[in-house]
Amino acid sequence: MCDELFFENTDNNCCFDKNATLVIKKEAIVNNVRYIKKTTEAKVIAVVKENGYGLGVANLYNIIKDEDIYMYAVTSSCEAVALRREGCKTDILMLTPISDFSELMMMVTHNVVIALGNKNQIPELLYIHELTGKRPRVHIQIDSGLGRYGFNADDLPYFKNYEDFISFEGCFTHLAGSNSNYKKSVEKQIRVFKSALERIRATGVDTGICHVANSKASLTFGSLGFDAVRVGSALLGKSSVKSGLEEAVWLESEVFSVYNRQEGEHIGYSGEAYLKRDSSLAVVRVGTGCGIGLIQKGTMDFSFCSIVKNLMRRISSDPVLSVWINGRQNPVIGRIGVSHMTVDVTECQVKEGDVVKVQVNPLLVHPYVRRLVV
Repeated sequence: MCDELFFENTDNNCCFDKNATLVIKKEAIVNNVRYIKKTTEAKVIAVVKENGYGLGVANLYNIIKDEDIYMYAVTSSCEAVALRREGCKTDILMLTPISDFSELMMMVTHNVVIALGNKNQIPELLYIHELTGKRPRVHIQIDSGLGRYGFNADDLPYFKNYEDFISFEGCFTHLAGSNSNYKKSVEKQIRVFKSALERIRATGVDTGICHVANSKASLTFGSLGFDAVRVGSALLGKSSVKSGLEEAVWLESEVFSVYNRQEGEHIGYSGEAYLKRDSSLAVVRVGTGCGIGLIQKGTMDFSFCSIVKNLMRRISSDPVLSVWINGRQNPVIGRIGVSHMTVDVTECQVKEGDVVKVQVNPLLVHPYVRRLVV
């Protein structure tokens, strides 16, 4: 039995017809949650930001809600409200240190824990306390090196002064990571975070539950000695770290047509693909408009070595992407278009209508692509 979620288009000025389905494997996500719990031996804070990483926040919540999730984490008010409307009674953490009064009031109304990361929030939280009689629940957010949100560890407010109208229940930071020495970078940031914890505790404030490790850190170092891990992409089996996670999300389409071309022909936009042999090619009616091929792997590198490598790749016509058809990997050739791509199926017996499986970042998948939970 499959549960389907798709977006009904009732706007005549919005004519999208996506020839693809984002398949969400429920069992794999559940197994990933259990794997993370087992390997980290920590509480799990499930990050369901960006509409459940593109799966649909309700879809992701309903898949993992029975897995003893300690807390959910979001980055927008609408995600928090959506979880509550879906029946979520578990604690929710708003990771973004919002300071808008109406948003803060909405979070307090829905019993959402707020990230306290700047001084502008404090008078607003005081006003909410005066209006409602409630002490807004917060996790103190420390900037340990990411430079985005949170209090500087060397310039912390005297939180003890605010205990009468704020309930301090936790403390966290977000790791910046590093492309060179990841372990060394994490260790440095942990020292900054621990220093902040010591200063806060020295004033008599209980820092509550502490959490630092994101998906990559959780799979690399476990909980880093803290109470919980905060994972999002790892739930979907998406990680740059080798682990026991299962692939839980992929895009499916089908072969639209199959045709033959001769050695020496150029294929696609600008004739980028050059055929070195007589080839059998398949057209699949998906492309960048569905979220395929939009992200370059790794960071931008303009070093001489990188430029030479990219030039050699183009000369050798190395594929930018491979897809699976009939259990076999086949290279995409030429430039991926908005709504079509061409696959070299010379080594594979393929016919029109065969299922095509594409690895994709679900965050980039168009909202009008059907979501199918299996």
